[in-house]
Amino acid sequence: LSGLAKARKVTVVHGEGKFDGPNMITVTGKDGKKTISFDKAIIAAGSEPVHLPFIPHDDPRVMDSTGALELAEIPKKMLVIGGGIIGLEMATVYQALGSEITVVELLDGLMAGADPDLVKPWRKINDPKYKEVFLETKVTDVKAQKNGIKVTFEDKKGETFGKTYDRILVSVGRTPN
Repeated sequence: LSGLAKARKVTVVHGEGKFDGPNMITVTGKDGKKTISFDKAIIAAGSEPVHLPFIPHDDPRVMDSTGALELAEIPKKMLVIGGGIIGLEMATVYQALGSEITVVELLDGLMAGADPDLVKPWRKINDPKYKEVFLETKVTDVKAQKNGIKVTFEDKKGETFGKTYDRILVSVGRTPN
């Protein structure tokens, strides 16, 4: 994005901003306070991963998509919560590196919103590579234990079952800052 901004002669300023008028903003950042006038402004506040309240996010074995890019070792058994594009991208990478992957998705299909004609061939190629893919299944509880992370699932019939994983990737979306 920095390259795109520079090519379009967009000045990027990081910090906390306060509009002083329709074409004026004061930004307080690492370099102090700056007042900037502009014709047009883009407010890019960013986003953060959605945190599910029943998941122990302080456990280093639980990660979001950013943490998945920084992982120092390859887990033996990994659960991906969320069957969207980002979760499946990470699942594909870790499966190729040797992890046994399970994907759980609350909806009745993967990659919601994507063209079904694209999802079908993707599933034909990738489903056999994963240990399990649970659709219409929700995670109801996650407990950090010494030997792994115990996850309780509930399927569409209301039946519950549990499994233990070395790592969990929570990829259920992002929320704006």
